[in-house]
Amino acid sequence: MCHAKDIAFQLIAQQDAAELLQFEVAERVWFEQHIETRVEHFYTPEGIRQHINECLALNTQGRMRPFIIQHRGAIVGRANLREIGNGYAKVGYRIAQHACGNGLAQKALHYLINEARGVYQLKELSAIVSLDNRASQRVLEKAGFEVVEKLPEYSVVAGRKLDCVVMRKIDV
Repeated sequence: MCHAKDIAFQLIAQQDAAELLQFEVAERVWFEQHIETRVEHFYTPEGIRQHINECLALNTQGRMRPFIIQHRGAIVGRANLREIGNGYAKVGYRIAQHACGNGLAQKALHYLINEARGVYQLKELSAIVSLDNRASQRVLEKAGFEVVEKLPEYSVVAGRKLDCVVMRKIDV
């Protein structure tokens, strides 16, 4: 069980590379059931370092806010604001399989909403989610996101073309 007092959100850093790689490799099969597959190079020490550098460069430019989510010091998820600009950003999160069902995705989303409001003064957030991922849709709905667009065959997950929706929250 993940208790709020045991959860921490930290800006991603190069010193997280080894643990982040371990997390991503351990959760790869789980994530690839729900989201598009990452390139193979991502799952290497060099690939993770490059990924972190890219995230931090975008963060420095004010275009991304990349977090790791820790439970008692161990990475159990990621949460990001992406494509920040003009009062808008996309939200995204991924939670380890063993940590699902404890409200962690909801905590991550609320954390991102607070960052969007407090740090960036954003007015609108969106997320793209597959129609097959009802759990993520429920998390977004509980936070006030509404479906605004359907995207037929938008994503390819595990070799299947999936229909997705854009969910949006206005007046963050």
